[in-house]
Amino acid sequence: MEQVDVVLHPNRPPGVEAFLRALPGITLHSAGSEQEVMQALDAGAQVLATFVWRDAFLRPSLRWIAGMGAGIEQYPLRELAARDVVLTTAAGVHAGCVAEHAFALLLALTRRVGESVRNMIGQQWQALPGEELAGKKLAIVGLGRIGEEVAKRAQNWGLRIIGVKRDPTRYHGCVTEVRGPDQLAAVCEWADIVLLCAPAAPERRCLIGEAELQCLGAGWIVNVGRGSLIDENALVHALTAGRLRGAGLDVTAVEPLPAGSPLWRLPQVVITAHNAGDSPGYGPRWGAIFERNLAAFTGDGDWINRVTVAAGDAP
Repeated sequence: MEQVDVVLHPNRPPGVEAFLRALPGITLHSAGSEQEVMQALDAGAQVLATFVWRDAFLRPSLRWIAGMGAGIEQYPLRELAARDVVLTTAAGVHAGCVAEHAFALLLALTRRVGESVRNMIGQQWQALPGEELAGKKLAIVGLGRIGEEVAKRAQNWGLRIIGVKRDPTRYHGCVTEVRGPDQLAAVCEWADIVLLCAPAAPERRCLIGEAELQCLGAGWIVNVGRGSLIDENALVHALTAGRLRGAGLDVTAVEPLPAGSPLWRLPQVVITAHNAGDSPGYGPRWGAIFERNLAAFTGDGDWINRVTVAAGDAP
């Protein structure tokens, strides 16, 4: 079988490079910079493994983008369809890992671990009584694979759950009460905790703004979905006004989060650097999808996690 030239973006999750190096049938270009990505594509690489997209990557040789993330909002779908470039995602690969990270953020807020870590820096011994999760009301916004994994864990922790899904009639899972986005404000008013697992909304529209934060009141919010889902100005205002008790953020509207953002300085905020899906198990799980799709790319099998959008329909 003819070797397939694959270029790997320099920002990659753990284990991906090791998997690709051990995979027969490909010639791997492990780029050290985005300039090297473009150089490899100009030299004829047909496959780009990445979760970062730049329009400059759309070179004539590119035939397949093996996405390393679940989201697709960053890709020029219409242009890819017009050029017959296949796009696949890593949907489902990191669902369990992200769900665990969501709980880590939530516990850091409710048990006040974030504040305690700040006290460690100043060598300050201060008892900070936390809250218990059992019996709390959890709203999960986005009931895809990650949201479902969050819900399974939340049930074991004794939380009461309402889910929000774009089309509740298409949901089949463990949550017994699922509402549409038109009920989001009412769900926020009911909840003690709002946990965002949704992909980016159309046109990167905020789902959680001033009105929803007012409804949530003295609760907590965790975002492991997309930074664009929350109006950050409204979030900062709710936190500084003392209404919202805390925010756990793995994603922000601008990444990296600018040094001047007030979110860095608020003691009731816990921030991680968009690494909820990273773990040593990521590489083999993503690699299993890549290997199956490599067979499809060479004409032997069906694609999985392929984004199918007609050129005229893509946003």
